Amino acid sequence: MKIGIPLEKKDSKKKIVQEKLRELVSSGSFNEGDKLPSERELAQMLDVSRNVLREAVISMVTEGSLEVRERQGIFIKSLDNFGMLDSLKSLQMLPADFVSYQLEVRLIIEVPAARIAAMRRTENDIRKLRECYENFVSCPYITPEEQAQNGKWEALLHHLVTESAHNPILSRLNESINSLVERNNILVHPDMLMEKGWIELIKSRHEAIIKAIEENNADDAGETLKMHLLETAEVMRRKHPELITDIPFPYWNLKN
Repeated sequence: MKIGIPLEKKDSKKKIVQEKLRELVSSGSFNEGDKLPSERELAQMLDVSRNVLREAVISMVTEGSLEVRERQGIFIKSLDNFGMLDSLKSLQMLPADFVSYQLEVRLIIEVPAARIAAMRRTENDIRKLRECYENFVSCPYITPEEQAQNGKWEALLHHLVTESAHNPILSRLNESINSLVERNNILVHPDMLMEKGWIELIKSRHEAIIKAIEENNADDAGETLKMHLLETAEVMRRKHPELITDIPFPYWNLKN
């Protein structure tokens, strides 16, 4: 049976598909760990192309709701996560406040997580990081749709770094803040891509982070990720000061 949905712009299609997937998962027919219907069957049920379905699934993998297992299919990773994501997505604040506070949260969580990941990572973690990185660097970024997809690959890369720390509580926190990363990328990523030399810089930073994790170099992994986040804030402050709020006693100014 098809679930009819109005289809307009590509990004709108993806968001509608995500909501339909949420409704399907929340219907009570599935439990954590259950496998969803095949990609072909889901696309037919939702009456969308498989490309749009894939984009929606990638976003839900990034936020921690779904998991794609190679040669096996799409699985439900966390039912509880749906409630946490709804809470974060309903968070109301000015864009400038949002950008500053999400940066602070990411520095608190992602930088130590990268250090731990360097000591606990597995060969499978490195494979996933490399595959995601290759998708990120090969993704074009000319059209708005391409820029949005490029931002999603970067958000997924950050997600995989934290997942490589193999701490279940940290993973749950990571899943719930990934919606913040995507929201931040919607605000700033397309414009940042147009900054001269920026895409080359962030490619090199991400490559260095993965290399440090692969070589079990905790100090380099944490410091490079911290440098990347602070460089992002500095470029934004220079180009768009209206998108950065001067919050009192920011975490990045505290002595660690």
